[in-house]
Amino acid sequence: MKIVIADPIFLTEAYRRQLGRLGEVEIFDTYPASDAEFRNRIRDAEVVVVGRYGMHADAFDAAPRLRMVAVWQTGYDHVDLEAATNAGVVVSNVPAYAFDAVAEFVFAFALALLRRVHAADARLRGGRFDWREYCGRQLMGMTIGVIGTGDIGRRVVQIAHGFGMRILSTTAHPGPERAERLGLEFVDLPTLLAESDILTLHVPLTATTERMIGARELAMMKPGSILINTARGRVIDEGALVEALRTRHLGGAGLDVFEHEPLPPESPLRQLDNVLLTPHIAFLTEESMDECTFTTIRNIEQFAAGHPENVVNPEVLGRGARM
Repeated sequence: MKIVIADPIFLTEAYRRQLGRLGEVEIFDTYPASDAEFRNRIRDAEVVVVGRYGMHADAFDAAPRLRMVAVWQTGYDHVDLEAATNAGVVVSNVPAYAFDAVAEFVFAFALALLRRVHAADARLRGGRFDWREYCGRQLMGMTIGVIGTGDIGRRVVQIAHGFGMRILSTTAHPGPERAERLGLEFVDLPTLLAESDILTLHVPLTATTERMIGARELAMMKPGSILINTARGRVIDEGALVEALRTRHLGGAGLDVFEHEPLPPESPLRQLDNVLLTPHIAFLTEESMDECTFTTIRNIEQFAAGHPENVVNPEVLGRGARM
């Protein structure tokens, strides 16, 4: 079995040896410069491991021996599942990892924005040393609105309790017993938007959630509030968000994900001083990377053994998957 790691992932020598026991392994530790280069990398592969580089329909046509795509992350919206299924290719992901890392990153954003850490750092480096410029706000007593209470959302809730925050949430599966167990109040989206000092998003990208936060929702948000997105960029209407930040209706935003990644050089977000921007790194800790690679390799091992796990296009199993 030929396994191709098509773009950079976290891979220790021990994990390289583990993969080597499954077959021939070819590793690319740079991003392909073009789709044509990507197709050339995977042309002989039976298993392809992808990190952030997407697999469009033509990539499946370019790899006639391909049997499996192992996605080295939870999100798989950058892989054409319909094309994979039509080609008989199993696609797996890492369904649950890094929820501690991402939840902690939410509060890194919140604290930096509320206490103006980024501005203080930049101005101090520029020679300005004046404490009067940086009066901030504290988390204690604030209201945080959490959209989505999956693994990450629940961890955010736990941390928010430690800061003594009031916690609101809107989720697909509310209920009084769950609310009591989590120590929060389930409300509808308009109420959450109107009452939250900090809004944080923890939903997958689906047809329902795409641009769920648009101009109308942003206008409902509490003036001066902060929006944090570590989910997927297209959950927010980015153009509407830019306008809400420009007018200072929002006090700030912490964005780890964007409609287009990498963030284009001409993006107006780069020009705003009330935004913190990071390159999709909320998950990025040593612990979470190790966990992600461990699960990715296990997915390949289970596939090779005829027992595929964490399959995100399960319909392929009943349609003649290339096992």
